[in-house]
Order: sequence, then C-alpha cells, then structure tokens
Amino acid sequence: MISRIKNYLSVSKKEWNGMVVLVILIALILAAPYILQLFRKDTTIIDPKEFNKAVAVLEKAKKPQPGGNSGPTFYKKAAAGEMIELNTADSATLTELKGIGPSFARRIIGYRNRLGGFCRKEQLLEVYGLDSDRYAGLQAQVSVNPSEIKRTDINTVNFETLSRFPYLSYKQANAVIQFREQHGQYESLADLKNIAIMDKNTIQKIEPYITFK
Repeated sequence: MISRIKNYLSVSKKEWNGMVVLVILIALILAAPYILQLFRKDTTIIDPKEFNKAVAVLEKAKKPQPGGNSGPTFYKKAAAGEMIELNTADSATLTELKGIGPSFARRIIGYRNRLGGFCRKEQLLEVYGLDSDRYAGLQAQVSVNPSEIKRTDINTVNFETLSRFPYLSYKQANAVIQFREQHGQYESLADLKNIAIMDKNTIQKIEPYITFK
C-alpha cells in the first residue's frame, strides 16, 4: 500500500524541471509591473511659464463677472440705448439683439442681400419667422441707414437677378425684362406704370432699390 502511494506521488526528473520552469514564469509575470516601473523614465517636461499661464486663466474664470454670475460668458445682448445698424451689421452683431440667435441672424442677412438693404426697420417683419412680438422686443435697438442700400440698374439687370428680388413675382420680373426689350430702356419710375401687372403698391416698394442709368 505504501509503495503504491510512493509511486503515485513520485515525480520524474522531466516533470520536476517543468514545474521549476512554470514557477519561474509565474514569478516573472507577477514581478513584471514592478520591474518595468523601475526602468521606466518620465520624459514629460513641464514648462513653468505655460503652467503659470494656465493657472492664471483658471483663476480668472472663477472670478464673478460684474453684474452677473461667475463663469464664462458666451455672448451678450445689446445694452439699452446701443443701436445696431441693420445694413452693416454682421451675423455676430445681430445675435446681440433680444430674441435673435444665429438662425435668425442668418435669415436677416439673407433677406437683406436679396433686397439690397433695408430702407426702414419695419422690413424685419418680412423676414421668415420674425413675428410682431419678436420685432417689438428689438425694434428700439436697431437703426437703418438708407445710404447703405445697393441699388439695381433696371436697364441692365437680367431676369435671374431680378426674379430673386422679394417684392417682384416671377411674372412681374419677366414682364419688366420683356417690356424693356420691346420698348427700350426705362427713363423713370413712371415707365413701369405702363406694365399691366405692375400695381402701384409694388412700384412704391421697389422705388428705393432701382436706378435708371
């Protein structure tokens, strides 16, 4: 019985060598993180000046802004009494108006480009989506300089350009071009009254935007 147990528990030389190798491998695996840490060098170099600048920026951001809460300010609304001229303002300036975000600012500039400029501030109500309530909140903060309007020469303009003008329908724009081709150049606003589909109200609207060179 004892001899059987000895035979069962006996280990050959080959098996013993295998066990030794296994133990060594396990020991190396467990020790690897510590060994790598000993040989690893931190190559990060910190510039003291840049570090101090970063700290200064963070400290400034933490300080409360006058008249407001602490933290960064992304944009401000136009102050009371501060006027924004509609024909020269860029989109960033327009977003300072009450109720005007980037989307409305782009619409205003797009409509201004189609017109050639605003001749009166009430034309903002013609911008898509800008209702009377929104206009009431900003109308006291805007002004219009009519001298900034870009006028169109009615005697040289083509149909493609004229058809984009907000106050003319496609049919009216085409009629203006056709009448000019048939009867010659326009000399005054009165000549437009000879076009059947040009009503008095439309002619009054386009008057500030056309010239007769």
